[in-house]
Amino acid sequence: MRGWWGMACWNGLSADQQRRLVEWGNLPIGYTPDGACESGAEVAVETQHDTAHGPRFYCRACAVAYLDER
Repeated sequence: MRGWWGMACWNGLSADQQRRLVEWGNLPIGYTPDGACESGAEVAVETQHDTAHGPRFYCRACAVAYLDER
């Protein structure tokens, strides 16, 4: 499922897809999310301790879970 701007939840992406986003800043057109979460992106999350610059986009449930871990 796709959400905000047609994006999948960060947890819906495979490790390779996440790495490509961090290193290249994009995914191929027409990519298929290969991660665990099937929800679309709804929330942008960025913290001062992130290793990569810029926000990650999560569904609400995954965003809350991520922030609870911090």
